[in-house]
Amino acid sequence: MINGNTDDFVSKLWDGEEVIYIYNGKKYFSQGYNLDDGRYRFELQLWEPQGEMLWKVEGLNRQESLEAFLKEPLFDGKTFWEVEKEIEWVDY
Repeated sequence: MINGNTDDFVSKLWDGEEVIYIYNGKKYFSQGYNLDDGRYRFELQLWEPQGEMLWKVEGLNRQESLEAFLKEPLFDGKTFWEVEKEIEWVDY
C-alpha cells in the first residue's frame, strides 16, 4: 500500500469508515453503515473518472461484509489482496 499501512486501511474498512484510494488511475470510495432497518451495508464507489456504484453488500455483519469485499475481484478483475501493493491511500 502506498501512503499507508495495509493493516490500518483494512481496520478502517472494518470499522465502516469512509476511505478514499486510487488504483490504476481510478479513484475509489468505500464505506460501511447501518441502514434504517438495522441491516449493515458496505459499498464501493468509483469516484473518478466518472461516479458510479460498483459493488455493495447488505444484510451481512461487518466482518462478513469486509471478507466479501476483500475476496471480490473488483479492481480490474483482481481482488483487494492482489492489488493492495499498488493502491494509494489518499485520505489516511
